[in-house]
Amino acid sequence: MKSHTAYLGTALLFTGLTIGTIAHANNTYADGWIGHVNGRQLDICYRVTPLPAVGTRLQVMRVAYVIPSKGVPIEHFAASGQATVTSITDAHCVRAELIQGTAQWADHARPMP
Repeated sequence: MKSHTAYLGTALLFTGLTIGTIAHANNTYADGWIGHVNGRQLDICYRVTPLPAVGTRLQVMRVAYVIPSKGVPIEHFAASGQATVTSITDAHCVRAELIQGTAQWADHARPMP
C-alpha cells in the first residue's frame, strides 16, 4: 500500500511540474513569430494587427512536445524568455530586446498578461 502511495505522489509531482512550465497553445491573433535573432535583438512579425505597443513585455515561447502514456505527442509552447518591444519596424513587425532567457528563429512571442 505504501508503494502505491509513493508512486501516485511521484506521478502527481511530475505532472504538476510539467503543467507549471507549459504555456497555452498558440493563438494566431495574439502570437508573433520571431523572424530574426541578432544577439539580444529580435525581429517579431504578426499576421494580425494591431501590433503590441512600444514598451510592451512579451513572453517568448518555444515548441515542446508532451507524450502521454501510449498516446500521440501533443504540441505545447513552453516559456523560454521575455522581451520588451523597442520599436515598430513596419505594418506587421516589431523589434524587441530580449531581457531574460533565450530566443531562437521561429519561436512564438505573446504579450504578457
